[in-house]
Amino acid sequence: QMADPGGEFFIGRQAIEDARGCLYGDELRYLDSGENRGRVADPLAATAAVIGNLVHNFGVEAALGPHAGFVNVDAAMLASDMIELLPRDKIVLELLETIAVTEAVVERCRALRLAGFRLALDDVVCIDSGLAPLLDLVDVVKIEVPAVSAARLAQLSASLAPRRVSLLAEKVDTAEQVGRCRELGFDLFQGYYFARPTIIEGKALGHSE
Repeated sequence: QMADPGGEFFIGRQAIEDARGCLYGDELRYLDSGENRGRVADPLAATAAVIGNLVHNFGVEAALGPHAGFVNVDAAMLASDMIELLPRDKIVLELLETIAVTEAVVERCRALRLAGFRLALDDVVCIDSGLAPLLDLVDVVKIEVPAVSAARLAQLSASLAPRRVSLLAEKVDTAEQVGRCRELGFDLFQGYYFARPTIIEGKALGHSE
């Protein structure tokens, strides 16, 4: 759910670094404003809250500086006009693994790419024929390293190497995982080994403001 008008809101932010150890961007997630600050259950409402608060309260430059912001997008948000509020030069639209790859989804992604947005595929664990149309459109492929075997990780990196995509190793927690991914040619890294999530905290605008 959205933050209450005039109340506090929180956006979780986790760093994404490049192979040189420089900050590439941040993944942004909406957090509940309750005591536990847990993630909300509705992905559409969560992403809408991130977009609304990022654009209207913080300002994108203030929240991200010169770096990219990765925002989670489900099928409903992908089709929503709300995406157009985001600055296309700053935001990477992270397509959740729950999105069914239909012709309409592919056309929407193609239109967003032509409009200047960058796209990322989240939680890729295998490359099947259904993903092929999106692989021609995305800039980043995120692979959840602990979820795949060493052999599958090598297979994924080899199959994606000929494509013009950046490989992002997600949930890397150890030096061993980082080293293995660097050897396999991964470009970007995200996980507790580099940085734990932090919280951006602020005041939500009322509807009349």
